[in-house]
Amino acid sequence: MSARPRLLVVGSPSLDLLHLGGRSVRSAGGAGLYTALAAQRAGAEVTVVAPRPDPMPAELEPADRLLDWRGPPVPPAALPHFEIEYFPDGRTEYRRAVRGSEGDIRYGDIPDAGPGAFAYVVPLLDPELQLGFARRLSAAGVRVGCGTYAPGIRAHREIVARVVEASHYFFCNEEEAGLLFGSLDEVAVAPGRAFFVTRGPRGARAVLGDHAIDVPAPEVEEVDPTGAGDTFCGTALARLAAGDHPAIAARVATACAAHTVTGIGPAPLLSDSPPAAPPRDARVRLDADRIRRVAGVIASAPEAAAFDFTGPDFPEPGDPTALDFFFAGTVQQFGFWQERAARYEAPMIASLGGRALKGSDYLWAAYLRWTREAPDELTPVGQAALDDAKFDRRLRADGGRNPLPAGPLHPACARAYGRAMRGLGLTPASLLAEANAAERPLARFLARLDAVGGYREDPWRKKSALLAAILSQRPERFLRFGEGEDVPPIVDYHCQRSCLRLGVVSVDDETLAAKLARREVVSDEVEEAVRAACYEAVGEIRRLSGRSMGGVDWFFFQNRTRCPEMTEPDCAACPADPVCAHRTRLFQPVFRTTAY
Repeated sequence: MSARPRLLVVGSPSLDLLHLGGRSVRSAGGAGLYTALAAQRAGAEVTVVAPRPDPMPAELEPADRLLDWRGPPVPPAALPHFEIEYFPDGRTEYRRAVRGSEGDIRYGDIPDAGPGAFAYVVPLLDPELQLGFARRLSAAGVRVGCGTYAPGIRAHREIVARVVEASHYFFCNEEEAGLLFGSLDEVAVAPGRAFFVTRGPRGARAVLGDHAIDVPAPEVEEVDPTGAGDTFCGTALARLAAGDHPAIAARVATACAAHTVTGIGPAPLLSDSPPAAPPRDARVRLDADRIRRVAGVIASAPEAAAFDFTGPDFPEPGDPTALDFFFAGTVQQFGFWQERAARYEAPMIASLGGRALKGSDYLWAAYLRWTREAPDELTPVGQAALDDAKFDRRLRADGGRNPLPAGPLHPACARAYGRAMRGLGLTPASLLAEANAAERPLARFLARLDAVGGYREDPWRKKSALLAAILSQRPERFLRFGEGEDVPPIVDYHCQRSCLRLGVVSVDDETLAAKLARREVVSDEVEEAVRAACYEAVGEIRRLSGRSMGGVDWFFFQNRTRCPEMTEPDCAACPADPVCAHRTRLFQPVFRTTAY
């Protein structure tokens, strides 16, 4: 969300001797160097806090030109240096590790970054020193990331465990995660913290509290594995500082780390070419011309005016229960369709108060009734204590039964939301107060929801973005936006159906296109491919149209009536008909998820 986020890196570059593939190479290195260069390449402005060699060795001159390097002067021989051997079976052996001037770093060398800034403290050879930096930076309001290494854990496990507790973001590889937690699947951190585990060619895992999200890695030909983990750290932190969801930050970081190992030392991070991007699925693609034409329609369409979320199924402006209504209700905005024989059967339509209501319309109406019957149950405390039977009773239709097709997923999300908010010590009002006091309120709001159950699980932040739009568009203007801020694309199944039928996203794989047309249940891999493409397309439509995401979202949401699930599209009623590809046989991926 920010073009140039700031990152402090505490840790010295080094001069290394690498043994790989039967040859030996001298190279610039060190966790501080790789982390800093990767963050800079990912778009951050980076300050390195470490002793600065004078004169500057030739190996480090390219990095010195890119980075703001601050610290006391030292002779080049005083820099840390390592001798590392890499074996064909993937083993790594440190033949020699010299700390050098690393211990000369002082807290007073660190410039005042201010609350909300980001910093990374490299896995120093002295974990006590790393812990001290992490605690002092965190106490100053800085978002702190830290890393580790296996010998340090073996020698100082209790100290490293305290470093984990002191970090907002912690990074390690799979072996190190096992040393700290017993196994990868046992990794868990406190609410509001994120733990990243790199897994080599198998990608990475982001653990948010007790929820894990895996991301894949692209296939590359490895030349030098040095710095892959540190490249991941720097890239991920730069993207987190820019406002990405942790899983999206990990996805970008995995691609950059994979690119780094294709060259010797930090050379790939010094390239002038664009940084590596996560690969797109070849089965789907964006149609740039169609995107441009649809954006032109939306630019002037009256239907692209942001909705204010008022009306008969919403609280009146000024209603004191409105925040709990929207926070708890938006968690449930998913899964309004029936499945039968592994195929999409029909949208959910149910009667409430004598009105036949579809999907989210039904949910809002039921939640408004809930606020009138028992408003305390919609607070985080009330949601945390909710059982399945009470949830079903509150969501009952006129016939007395809860009609939501996703069944127990709904009360589970309610409890996850309530328990996470309680664990973080938050209420809707306090979360908004914290966000609105920040320099970038929307970025802070979304980052906070990345730690809240029911919202955090979706890397594409559909429900988080929807809630932000609601709170900013309501008459109360609960959430303000900073300069240049706008919510990310809101991509649900209605939006995906429109993208496919309009032709802004094309499915080139005939097998996949046929599966979508038959409305068959698809795999998570297929759903991810289509949804990621739609997310990118909608973001580009917003940019080219000049409309807010709230306006673009409302345009696509209204398409559910013009281009519905069960009847022929009413093309004459659609403003985009003149530029539409009319691929009306295509359907959104049929995939049960709590994201949308």
